[in-house]
Order: sequence, then structure tokens, then C-alpha cells
Amino acid sequence: MPFYEFAGERPRIGKETFVHPQAVLIGNVTVGRECFIGPGAVMRADFGPITVGSGSSIQDNAVLHVTPGDEVRIHDRVIVGHGAILHDVKLHNGCTIGMGAILMQRAVCEEFSLVAAGSLVPQGMTIPARMMAAGSPARIVKEVPADLAAYIVMGVDEYRNLTRRYLESFREVTPQPEISGPG
Repeated sequence: MPFYEFAGERPRIGKETFVHPQAVLIGNVTVGRECFIGPGAVMRADFGPITVGSGSSIQDNAVLHVTPGDEVRIHDRVIVGHGAILHDVKLHNGCTIGMGAILMQRAVCEEFSLVAAGSLVPQGMTIPARMMAAGSPARIVKEVPADLAAYIVMGVDEYRNLTRRYLESFREVTPQPEISGPG
């Protein structure tokens, strides 16, 4: 079971949201409607709240955690890529966090900003709206190009469609036997 109560707080999950059985949600976690929470994702809200807005995707092996007295707040239609680590961050509507990115305490991503894969966003950094940050440590490198912004919107919609497909057809099964070829 991926949901655990801690200190009297239980995760709350919106309608039409898919949480993979191998994801782990602990404590004061709130996930909005039509979200996708991938296998291996961990949201550990034992020191403070974690909120994920509607239409967002927290992909495989992403880790979200909170320092005492702080929070993780992810607004609507945000993509958090595979293996990303987020600690005490605020991500506004339409942000994209690339695979393997690390966002340290009190980092803020304004609307439709993007953090490139593998980047390290240092403590307290703000990425302005519609800007891209990259590197380790991350720095603002350019405005998010229009074609990439359109691709991100398409990606959000694809994950919302994938969420519906998972809710309709995902189930644990016994594997089919291996098929032997001739000879």
C-alpha cells in the first residue's frame, strides 16, 4: 500500500488521479485531480505539507521532502521528471523539472519555467517565468523557446491521457509463459 499515516496526517488524493502501487506517500500529502504519480516516487511529508496541483505528473523515482516548518507546493500542470529531487520548493503553474534535477531548499520556479535535466538549483534561487535554468549550479540560460513551450504543454496533456489509461487498464498480473521459437 503506497499511503501511510504519520502523526495523525494521511495523504489526500483527488479524483481521477493515478498513484502507482510502488509509489510511497507519507503524512500530510495532498494530490489534486488528474495527476500521475509514477512507480518509485516518494512524497515524505513528515516535517511539513506537500501539495501537488491538478494535472501534474510526478514521474518515476522522484523524491519530494520537507524541512521542519517548510513545505513543498507544486501548482497545476507541472511535470517533475524521472529521478528529480525536490526539497522545500515552490513550483508555479506549467513548470517542468527535467530528469535527475535537484532543487534545494526554498527554490522557486515561476510560471512556465523549466529546469534542465541534471541541473542543481541552489538554495533560494528563483527561476523567472518562462525562463530556462541549466547547469550545476544552475543559472538562467535563456527564455523557454516557443516550440519547447508547446512541447511541454503537449507533454502535460499526454500524461493526463496516460493517467486515464492507467486508471482504466492497469492491474497486477502473472506474466505469460515465455514463447519458444522453432528449433
